[in-house]
Amino acid sequence: MIEALDTEVARLLVETGLARRGQDGSLEYNPGKTDTMVIVLGDNGTLGFVVKEPFDANRSKGTAYQTGVWVPLVVAGPLVKQPDRVVNHMVNITDLYRLFGEIAGIDVPRSVPRKLDAEPMLPYLLNPRQNGIRKTNFTQVAPNLQANGTLNGPCTFSDNCSQIPVTKSVCEDNGGIWWGPGADDPITAGIDKDTGLTYCCNVNQFLAAKNPPQPPFSILPLSSIAIRNDRFKLVSNFTQAYEAASNACVATETTEFYAIDESVPIPLLDTADRDLLQAPPLTPVEKVNYKALTRQLQAVLDSQPACPGDGNIDGVVDQTDVADWATFQALALGKSSWYDFNLDGLTDSADLAVIQQNLGTRCKKK
Repeated sequence: MIEALDTEVARLLVETGLARRGQDGSLEYNPGKTDTMVIVLGDNGTLGFVVKEPFDANRSKGTAYQTGVWVPLVVAGPLVKQPDRVVNHMVNITDLYRLFGEIAGIDVPRSVPRKLDAEPMLPYLLNPRQNGIRKTNFTQVAPNLQANGTLNGPCTFSDNCSQIPVTKSVCEDNGGIWWGPGADDPITAGIDKDTGLTYCCNVNQFLAAKNPPQPPFSILPLSSIAIRNDRFKLVSNFTQAYEAASNACVATETTEFYAIDESVPIPLLDTADRDLLQAPPLTPVEKVNYKALTRQLQAVLDSQPACPGDGNIDGVVDQTDVADWATFQALALGKSSWYDFNLDGLTDSADLAVIQQNLGTRCKKK
């Protein structure tokens, strides 16, 4: 896959005129002689069944743990001073939004009428000695929103079960077995194919009822939020856990706290055996960081309070929202859009009524 990526990125650079082939077929790319920035990044963590040690297969793609959210980012182009260097400071994919704006000469914070999550990234490119800018990094993982509160079906991999894959085809394309509506793998024989199973814990209940009982899957969180600084990470997970003793599904919420880093070749990771809250009492330094991250996590969650009718998130419900509702209603052909406030899968008069009922509202930040 890496060879294929290397080949296709090279082909893209050549065909767009940003690079050329040498006589021996090698790539000749001089970013300083172009007017184009090139950015390559991973979109999320690795699937569990191909994770390599020391990373944890049960804490990979679909989770808020490091193996699920720590991804590669490569930036090249004429603005990069001293190319071929590594920046060890924290960045977030939201920072690209600000980077693109600042490359274009836009004062992004002044141009955005709401709280801006993106921190500066351009200084790292311009100044090889730039100190770290971002103080914390927030991540959130959850099943996608679906009409009328329905939920992604369970998808099992080698030894775990996730509800992040959005459909049967996505589950199977990633090497999984689908247990939701339309399940047809032999291992699912006996469940109602029209409805499927709702939660991963229901899969374990089904397996426990077999004769003889089959081993359960490890259940990945339904939703997770996490925040970290340079040294520590706070993770909160919610799921429908499986309780083997009673063969029951139990709504479970956990909070975990880890010391982490990106050391090469063996990083400190947020693996189950390293939860500081399960160890002896926190040290003074750990306590300070735990309290600070807890406060910051709540501040992030409070930073965009509910504001019914404000579909464009500019902090006010006004005639712009009415006009935007009409635009999105047409673009979506009446189906779901940003203006589907009641999440029924439609952008319709019920959503317009929400705007009209709240016209003039100014949304106050907590």
